Amino acid sequence: MNDNSGYWILASALWVACLIKAPGLRHLRHRRNSPLSVTVCGVLLLGGVAYCCANPDVIGFVNGVTGVPNFSAPLVYSLLTAESALILTLLVYWREGPEEKARCAARRVQAVYGLVIVALVVLFVIGEAPVEQRTDFDTYYAQTPYIREMILLYLTAHTGAAVTATVLCIRWFAGVTGPPWLRRGLRVLILGFALNFGLDFSKFAAIGARWAGHDWDTLNTLVAPLFAFTCTLFTGLGFILPVVGGRVSGTVSAVRTFRRLGPLWRALRAATPGAVAALPVPWWEIDLRLTRRVAEVQDGRLSLRPYRDAAVAEAALVRARAAGLSGAVADAAVEAAVLAAAMAAKAAGGDAEAEAAEAAAERGDGSTELPLLDREALVRVSCLFRTRRRAWQAPRSAPASPLPTGPTRP
Repeated sequence: MNDNSGYWILASALWVACLIKAPGLRHLRHRRNSPLSVTVCGVLLLGGVAYCCANPDVIGFVNGVTGVPNFSAPLVYSLLTAESALILTLLVYWREGPEEKARCAARRVQAVYGLVIVALVVLFVIGEAPVEQRTDFDTYYAQTPYIREMILLYLTAHTGAAVTATVLCIRWFAGVTGPPWLRRGLRVLILGFALNFGLDFSKFAAIGARWAGHDWDTLNTLVAPLFAFTCTLFTGLGFILPVVGGRVSGTVSAVRTFRRLGPLWRALRAATPGAVAALPVPWWEIDLRLTRRVAEVQDGRLSLRPYRDAAVAEAALVRARAAGLSGAVADAAVEAAVLAAAMAAKAAGGDAEAEAAEAAAERGDGSTELPLLDREALVRVSCLFRTRRRAWQAPRSAPASPLPTGPTRP
């Protein structure tokens, strides 16, 4: 890849992913024993910095500012090694949790890779790399004492981290029964970590070719960067997919529930306008709008308590069973029929609400102790209310209006 914009694109993508994950940090003061959010953000942030510093244009700038030819080589190697350590630390916490055992394992990983970083710097200092190489440093100095060892140490540490991360994710994936988006994110992470093998193999092959007197530098300057870009994109996507996917799925579900509650909400709003709050809610606050709609539906049901008739409920239950409905669907059909009859009674009765309440109390039908329904139950009621409202809107004197036959799946 001759265009260096790829490095900026990758760095920006990782930083954007870090910003997506960063909101979780605001809860750290309540979860001081959980380092997951910090570690994930550290992986994404450090990865972006590493790819920024690996840009040939930035390499030339850093080398020029420091006055040390190839100063960027140990810098980039150290950043990528630190990122590998953070990835392994993250996987340890993911598998084991924040317990002391996991912390001890994480500290061991960090200590080993910290020593690797120190060794990289020492080997660069005692070696000689006087000719600046921005894109083919690995193969150019493949036979230079100490610099050669620095390159091999970095590649070995990187390969070890890729193998360990891939194996841990595969083992974890086999036992994960959590949210679907977590499993999808793990699949992408496994692919991203596995692609590191292509990156490391390309570099090892190019270096080995130099030792054998051959020129396979294309593997180092063209093939390896392609693997690096691809595995970084998949890795970053794997980290944020559970968060983004969960948010998108939650939003879609909230919108669907909001719309399905519409028929019942609109009918209750017309029948009991006092149950609707006057304070507007922004259209983009879908969770808040859904919460408010559920609350208004519940309040509307409560407002119709004086008009609920046990006879209507009994007749609706008979018709529901005759239509093949059972369980929660039959309960929803009964509730929809009772609400429709209560709305009709309220519209016809005018100011007779007190009299209706008194009559209901005398009948002892328990309407004054109306239980709240959960969100799923309200959705079923709303769907049945919409599809069968005409069949249920009968006068109170004739509560036996027939239900359409056949089960319904709202």
